[in-house]
Amino acid sequence: MTKIFILTKRSFLIIFLVSNTINSLSASPHANSLSYTTHKTETSLHADVKAKLISKGLHEDAAAKKADNLFKQNKNAPHKFSCLYRDNELMLSKEKVIETFAKYALFEKSLNFYSYKSLVGFVQHIKPNLNKKELAALRRIANIG
Repeated sequence: MTKIFILTKRSFLIIFLVSNTINSLSASPHANSLSYTTHKTETSLHADVKAKLISKGLHEDAAAKKADNLFKQNKNAPHKFSCLYRDNELMLSKEKVIETFAKYALFEKSLNFYSYKSLVGFVQHIKPNLNKKELAALRRIANIG
């Protein structure tokens, strides 16, 4: 005699609940890791800009305040920053991007990472002659949420 296992509503519900519980438990460390990585990048970027300002002769408190003001407007700065120097079309050096951030902070220039025109102006301080591919890359970066 063979037994046939038939999924009833109750057994289906139990399987569904167990699988959702396991999935949510396994996803939790990734979410925390992403949050930690973003915070670490943000802190690192802020610290790099602050260090650059201090190396230009600014007092530590003034450098911290200027860096705070620059990044206060741009909540997504670390992600956009990494897109700028990692993009294959732009090929910008990380050091040049940080140096330009420091100049913007020093002279209290506004920078909007969601504005294509603002990004083009920013990158033109590093690379004055942009071609069509580089401009397309900047448009893509500006549109990143």
